[in-house]
Amino acid sequence: MNRIDLIASLAKDSNTLLDVGCDHAYVLIKALLDYGCKMGIAADINIGPLNSALQNIKNKNLESRIKIVQSDGLKNIVDDFDTVIIAGMGGNLIKSIILDSIDKLNNKKLILEPNNDRPLVRECLINNGFKIIDEYAIYDMNKYYEVMVLQKGSCNYSDFEVKFGPILLKKRMPDFLKFYENKAKLLEKIIREVTSLDIKEEKEKELFEINKYILNS
Repeated sequence: MNRIDLIASLAKDSNTLLDVGCDHAYVLIKALLDYGCKMGIAADINIGPLNSALQNIKNKNLESRIKIVQSDGLKNIVDDFDTVIIAGMGGNLIKSIILDSIDKLNNKKLILEPNNDRPLVRECLINNGFKIIDEYAIYDMNKYYEVMVLQKGSCNYSDFEVKFGPILLKKRMPDFLKFYENKAKLLEKIIREVTSLDIKEEKEKELFEINKYILNS
């Protein structure tokens, strides 16, 4: 299963699926054709991706089921939806999009795939009354991705669970372990070669956490 399949599958049977930053609408199309989603909203801040999305939607005869909306995040979204995807962008941008429209996300299912700063995204959602209900780690085209699914609810996570992902730590998925095994090797190399004591200490701390909480070595 590739990244697009994974994200689309997590939206299975949604009544209306909103994809923020939809790009070419591949995820929406997959979700509607293969995973039982009834309707979709393709949103993007730029008209270029929306034009590409519209062409792909027409090619699959889905014009009556997927609405195109030019929107900065969720700001111009007026139609109701039950599931939202925000994927393929930086964690800080995802956090900003969420905080700008937090009132629109009550009782919604969130499927998030930040390219970086994942702890920042987890912390933001937890602080705003969401809990993580599932997490996935996957390599696609030699690039590593983590996908998190959240909904409203209370939770209590430790600092290292926020950092690495509470469910990923329990699942210990092969691609999750592979990513941190590779990262541990890189950190070991940096520690051997770096001359700055501050950097060495920082990397040693990071390596210790990975070994203790993930690799258990």
